Amino acid sequence: MKHLLVLLVVTIVGSSFATSPVLLHRFIVQPESTLTVAGKTNVNSFQCTTLYCGRDTLVLRESAGVRPVFLKGNVQLDASAFSCGLQLMTNDFNKTIKAKEYPAIEIEFISFEKTPVFGCAEERFKGHMKIALAGVRKAFDVNCVIEAKSNGIIYLRGNHTFTFADFNLSAPSRMMGMVKVDENLEVKFNLALKVDPNL
Repeated sequence: MKHLLVLLVVTIVGSSFATSPVLLHRFIVQPESTLTVAGKTNVNSFQCTTLYCGRDTLVLRESAGVRPVFLKGNVQLDASAFSCGLQLMTNDFNKTIKAKEYPAIEIEFISFEKTPVFGCAEERFKGHMKIALAGVRKAFDVNCVIEAKSNGIIYLRGNHTFTFADFNLSAPSRMMGMVKVDENLEVKFNLALKVDPNL
């Protein structure tokens, strides 16, 4: 009787797991995606932006009752492709982030705190991810917004405030030879995603 009861419990538990659907969402990162680093000096503010030119695909695994996780979550951007509006500022920024020594900036998505609906309304949630810059990789919880548009593009945006020291970098004491740069930086990504039709 005891063995029969154990078998019944195992069967019920196994059946519940078997009926829990697992969905995979595949998103192709589009060329209009950008990464922006914004900061302040003692006289004004600045922002440096790089455009995405890779061929990355994100794969999000969704299952009932657990946080959605990325089976494939890497997005790489060209560190030397930043533009800060003025060439002198761009050159100083590229030296600061060691773009020649570490040519790739990587965003690695790990998980979301909830499964997005992928609807027309904005959804806000936390995303757990790792960011690699200048040879240093660190994990952060980042505020994210996701929004689907009628043209089929899904926009995933996020921002987080870092310091130069987070990545073992030193804020330049002078940029363009005349201004001091604040230690804090705001990193903002805006990914344009398209659902992979071959899934």
